[in-house]
Amino acid sequence: MNMDTLAKALEQFVNSEDWDEARRIVEEHQDLLGNQAQQLLAENINDYRSTNRDDVADYLEEHRAILQRSREIGIAQAFEEAERQARETLEARHREMDALRPSQPTPLQGTVWQLLDADAPEKVDHVLSEHPELTRDQAALEYLDSLAQQAQQAGAKEAVHYLREYHELLRTFYELPPLMRALQEFIAVPTWGESREVLKHNPDLMSAEAISIMDNLIDEAQRQDDEATAHALEAYKRVLERSREVGPDRAIAEIIEPEEEPAAP
Repeated sequence: MNMDTLAKALEQFVNSEDWDEARRIVEEHQDLLGNQAQQLLAENINDYRSTNRDDVADYLEEHRAILQRSREIGIAQAFEEAERQARETLEARHREMDALRPSQPTPLQGTVWQLLDADAPEKVDHVLSEHPELTRDQAALEYLDSLAQQAQQAGAKEAVHYLREYHELLRTFYELPPLMRALQEFIAVPTWGESREVLKHNPDLMSAEAISIMDNLIDEAQRQDDEATAHALEAYKRVLERSREVGPDRAIAEIIEPEEEPAAP
């Protein structure tokens, strides 16, 4: 397997949705068990450590370890171990998080717990779109900090790790440039009517810079063979382009209003 093919297989492996998919990829591309794959992962891990992205580095370290374990005891047994460890980790996290849950949460705390209880990416996106204050109110980050401190004091390491992941997620929103934050909101809101309001409150979304950012996002999705995301982003880009021409009201109306029936002969 040449280096480009190996790198692509490795990318599929680390981006797999679960251990079952990851195991199938390793079975199909057993060069992933070789020294070259180990070296590529080691280099990526070091790169992320050097930029203080320990969350990504830890994720890659976990995948590197299972490849190494597959070399030692075989693919099937290594992935059985990984799945068992994943179940045990999930059970421990649930116990530790439940111990932190307040009996009478404030409205903000309740919203944060909705986010923490989201167990799939689409559910996380839904909570963030329904509660944009999570990405705007510094108090949400402060509450996550306080929960992490409580978990640390209790020795609840799985809860600490989980809370830090969500803290990092929200922190990225705070650090986004205003235009990127507006684009995130434009894409995240659940209805076209809400998208129209985002556009009207953020006219920079109709700028050439915003269109260029969308092009980059589409290119990245296509590079990762994520055609569903690329297709969705293309639709949002067309709305931005049309809004530049005719304004947000008309552009959104063209999407949500049914076409007029042709006149009867």
